Amino acid sequence: METLNIKETLKSKLNAGVEPAVDLLYSHYSSMLYGYVLQFIPDEKEAEKVLVLVFGTLAARLQEACTSTLSVYCWMQVEARKIILDYRKQKAKGANGQPHPAPANKNTYYLSLLQNASDEQKLVFSEIYLHGRDKEDLAIQLQKRYRKSAVS
Repeated sequence: METLNIKETLKSKLNAGVEPAVDLLYSHYSSMLYGYVLQFIPDEKEAEKVLVLVFGTLAARLQEACTSTLSVYCWMQVEARKIILDYRKQKAKGANGQPHPAPANKNTYYLSLLQNASDEQKLVFSEIYLHGRDKEDLAIQLQKRYRKSAVS
């Protein structure tokens, strides 16, 4: 129910302009999203920069949050994850703008992004994204709730 209320409120705020909509999302989700960003970027100042980047980047795409099958916060997490990965990739570039030598394979690179994640987060990422494991099967094994959505 709360998800529908937030989506409806977000739609009405968008009708008034992007700034009121961003203010709404910031007031509701900035703390949680900051905690999420800190899982991948543990330096607080860097995480704050990424949080600002996330809200700035998503401002032009807020209509997608209203039409997504995901809750607004889950949509923001998915989009933030993309921004975090891009940010870390940019930070991995050397001072001369050239990328550092690539790891032996892409799996090593992706796992290196999770160095500060919890063991469970590492397991879930590895099983789903690297080994193609079914989400529902993994949720059952980990004794977690799994809710199917239209978006996989």
